[in-house]
Amino acid sequence: MSSKKRNLILTIIVLGLILAVAAVLILITLNMQKKIETSDPTLTADQVVTGVIRKMNYTNLSPISAENISRYYEIPTDSISDSAMYISGKSGTEVEVTCFRLQSDTAREPLMHAVNEYLEDKGVSPQTAVSQVINAKVATHLPYIFVAVAQDSESAVKAFETVLNDSLKNEADTASQIK
Repeated sequence: MSSKKRNLILTIIVLGLILAVAAVLILITLNMQKKIETSDPTLTADQVVTGVIRKMNYTNLSPISAENISRYYEIPTDSISDSAMYISGKSGTEVEVTCFRLQSDTAREPLMHAVNEYLEDKGVSPQTAVSQVINAKVATHLPYIFVAVAQDSESAVKAFETVLNDSLKNEADTASQIK
């Protein structure tokens, strides 16, 4: 084989390898951009609730297991992928902080119906302080639905938004450091 043919074959192989590496790098970059562009926080429902608890300086709240949350809320089947609920046991200063992570946007309405039913039932319960149910707040920041039943529910909702916004900011900062 002549040296010209050998050089031509080597050149073609090297150019092919360069194109293959470039294609792989482009695919990796595009995949990373898709991950960066998502605006959904990746927090678990428990991370959201514990973040709110810290920001509100709530004390003496106990977690309710995922199985036992159904004792409080009639959660529609296949509507949530994650949930967390914390309650206090002190009479007169009851606090409930709950977060649901929806499986899809279409699950929002059925879950909101369940939340509203729970709050209505709680409002007629003789054990519940009326002011807490009146002050109860529900906030939606898809894919999350947050419920606060407390004297300062409005502040808890603001803390919920802050927790999610801080998470998004941290994720964006981390993504920009990767670049």
